[in-house]
Amino acid sequence: MIPYRNPNFTSDNFYLTAEGGKNFFHYLKRFNLSKEPDLLILSPNNHYYYEEIDLRNVRTLLNLKKLNLIKDLDTFLQTLTHILPPNVNFIGCFSESKTLNGSEFLLGLSTRFNNFLDSRTDHYMDKKDVSELLEKYGFKLIDMTEMNELTYFYTQSVNQPAKLKHSWHLSLDIFD
Repeated sequence: MIPYRNPNFTSDNFYLTAEGGKNFFHYLKRFNLSKEPDLLILSPNNHYYYEEIDLRNVRTLLNLKKLNLIKDLDTFLQTLTHILPPNVNFIGCFSESKTLNGSEFLLGLSTRFNNFLDSRTDHYMDKKDVSELLEKYGFKLIDMTEMNELTYFYTQSVNQPAKLKHSWHLSLDIFD
């Protein structure tokens, strides 16, 4: 996670090594979120461990890893639901699975098989599935836009964080 608290946010200093970095900047800018003072970036390249108290003041959470590639997506979203305060912006992206014909089908099947052999995750997703999944975990969909073969989403948390006897934490090991 990369905390970001600099209001002089530009495309140049937002160069990220993760997929879709510049597109994320343009997407954030569309909603005037690029200057959000309490922006927290979840990087797919680094692993962090945050307690619920660490995320108390976050207003925007930007997930750079495509949802398709998150190993245990349900656990990830459930954890976010429990630790994020209400009205936090949650922004991310995914690759929309398209219907493949002929040789595209064989190429897609080959890719899936290679991912299986490499123990990589690449969930099939479409806008409807992602919308339903995000709503299931307490996120209100504000926008969903396709840019450069990725679909970006902007949601807000609507659930109150759970008040349970044990403490929730966000471990990015579920990213793998």
